[in-house]
Amino acid sequence: MFCLSVALAVSIPTWIQDYLIWWVAAVIVIGGLLIFGLEEVRRLSGRRIWAISSVCFAESIRRKVLWVVPLAILGVIAVSLLQHAADPQEAIRQTIKFCLFASGLMVTVTAVILACTNLPREIENRVIFTIVSKPTTRLEIVLGKVLGFVRVSGLIVLIMGVFTFAYLGIENQRLGSQLAERLKTEKDESTIQTLKGYQTAGLLSTKSLETPVDFQIFEHDATSSGSHWTTGGYGFTFMVPFDLTDQNRADLEAAATDPEHKAIMVINTMHLKRNKPTPTEEQWIVGRKLALENQGIGPLPSGQSISPIPIPQLTLRVLDPSMNVILAEKDINGGNMATAKAGIPLDSTDPYILTAGLNIEAVHALTQIGKFYIEVIPETYAVEYEASLTPTVLDIFDATTKTDHKINASGEPRYVSSSGRYGMKIIGKTDGSGSIGFYRFSNAQATADANQSVAFRFRAGIERTGDYDASKPWSPLTLTVYNRDTHETSPAIPFHSETNQDFPISVPAKYVQGGNFDVYIRGMDNGQFIGLTNSSVQLISAEHSFVLNLLASLLILWLLSVLVVTIAIFTSTFLSWPIAIVLTLLLLLGHWGVEQLGDTLNPGVGRSVAADFGVSDKTRTQVISSSIDALAKVLTAVAAVLPDLSKFPVMENITRGVATPPRQLAQALGVLFSYGLPMLVVSFIILKNKEVAP
Repeated sequence: MFCLSVALAVSIPTWIQDYLIWWVAAVIVIGGLLIFGLEEVRRLSGRRIWAISSVCFAESIRRKVLWVVPLAILGVIAVSLLQHAADPQEAIRQTIKFCLFASGLMVTVTAVILACTNLPREIENRVIFTIVSKPTTRLEIVLGKVLGFVRVSGLIVLIMGVFTFAYLGIENQRLGSQLAERLKTEKDESTIQTLKGYQTAGLLSTKSLETPVDFQIFEHDATSSGSHWTTGGYGFTFMVPFDLTDQNRADLEAAATDPEHKAIMVINTMHLKRNKPTPTEEQWIVGRKLALENQGIGPLPSGQSISPIPIPQLTLRVLDPSMNVILAEKDINGGNMATAKAGIPLDSTDPYILTAGLNIEAVHALTQIGKFYIEVIPETYAVEYEASLTPTVLDIFDATTKTDHKINASGEPRYVSSSGRYGMKIIGKTDGSGSIGFYRFSNAQATADANQSVAFRFRAGIERTGDYDASKPWSPLTLTVYNRDTHETSPAIPFHSETNQDFPISVPAKYVQGGNFDVYIRGMDNGQFIGLTNSSVQLISAEHSFVLNLLASLLILWLLSVLVVTIAIFTSTFLSWPIAIVLTLLLLLGHWGVEQLGDTLNPGVGRSVAADFGVSDKTRTQVISSSIDALAKVLTAVAAVLPDLSKFPVMENITRGVATPPRQLAQALGVLFSYGLPMLVVSFIILKNKEVAP
């Protein structure tokens, strides 16, 4: 079965595989209309479609669906007045979120209930007999009902949009006055800078943002040679990129076929600093059974304390370009760490060599993908590892000729850290010597304001330990800009942040002149971990109209309602209305639900479930493992063909004050056409072949 799937995937041209959903949609729409509805397409009448939609619209209004609008408005006002926002900017954005959430909830629920109950109720009440006895086609009935309920959704969106605009205008004036009053009494310079940024930009601001082209985490500043030092055991790692040529692949495969005479290894060459472990590190070393200078791998004898220096060790993994694990630690070097040679003097300045062997299966995996990263994870506490610009190579060693052939990396290492709840972590220190978030911008353009300054926007997640200064209500950080064209470095600009809140940072425009610059983020509190992502630092490049941004969000919401109505009409053509409502919700939320499961659906989850249940019998373990893995594959496959609601970002941009790009509108339209149109055609086919009248 697997071989058949692979053969089919290979036989399908790439230009079809890349747009498979569109090809399937086109086949359903064109084929369905040509085979089942050619005559009905020819008889299609816009007047009859509009008449049917008007009946649906009028009936919905008579059912008093608009009475929920005032209740939603009162709910939004109550919740927004009771919120406890950190500052005026956060308050206005929370209010936007409340307004759009209420609008989306009303539109979605109303569309599902109206569209799912209409057709089954008409069939049950025999109202459909009157319609089909007229010169009306089944295609016109489907299109008319969809249009009618879409008109209802549009009216609700319009009413809520007018309310949202008016209410936000009132809140903007009220919160703006509070902001001005607070600035008169505020003493903290970092807070003053933030509040002035809000006041200058306006609370209802809309901006375009320039995003960085590169994002990394450094434990320390780079040395003059460009290398970086990383301490083992603290979550800082680096990834070395490889892009195998055809000749590289051939060499590796040839060596893999002759394992008796040729060995394929990953070689890491680096300078190391071996320090005396702290008492805490001693406990960690004992707990992890790391190798020690005088006894190798294994725990210490009872009652003996650590006096020897640990032997440096590394763990290796292989990742694909999307950072998914191809080869885990257990698949490299027989599942063992790469270990440095014992007995090297601590004051030696020679580089250490740490090697790890690759078996035949690992080599095949590398040659098949061709482009990958080797992740190097320093494991030994109290040891600092230097990663030069070329720390890692693949090596083919020929034992017969005593020669080797090295395959070099395709680029410089990338540095990362362990991930927390909010992204990759940097560790703050009050003296500014903690780890560093590095962002590189290229060809970024921004217009300076009247003060010859530009603004950055910072957003991150803060995690604190018990060591932080509890007297501070916020987390202090600094931002530094280095201009790669002029070689000028800005002073460290202090600011503060709270979790998932946007903070403006003003920087003199000369440091971003030319658009090629680097940004460095440092934490300034011993007790804080800052979770950074690629979008945590962005440059504000232009200002836009908030009204247009609100209209874009409302348009996306209305497009979502069109998709909801289409799916609801589809399910109601062959199910009773209660089951149609359930199936509609499953189709809408299925893709999102599987996404929330995330890594739990990765291969191997079945074995983890069996272990969690304490199953020890091998046969039962195999049955449970294979069953859970099969279910995970089915869920993943089903989710792949369901509509992706993340393509309808109603609140994502406007609540952050970011202009909605045209491509997001195009994505929403793409989902609507690729799923909505086929469902319309299938609904017509089902209704055409359904006995709804004598």
